[in-house]
Amino acid sequence: MSKWIKRLSSRHREKEKELVQASGRVSVAIARYKDMSMEIQEEIQRNKFARFLVYDKGDHHGGN
Repeated sequence: MSKWIKRLSSRHREKEKELVQASGRVSVAIARYKDMSMEIQEEIQRNKFARFLVYDKGDHHGGN
């Protein structure tokens, strides 16, 4: 029984460590996305005509 508990405990620690690492990667990705979004918005402000551009989200394909 004690071997089983030790094995589960070490496995739990591994999974907890993986979760912390994944959470850190997500936080970094979100921060990068926010920074890039701000850079794009600043560029649109600097480039006066850019605010009049229409961007297709790709929702509709084909004809009209």
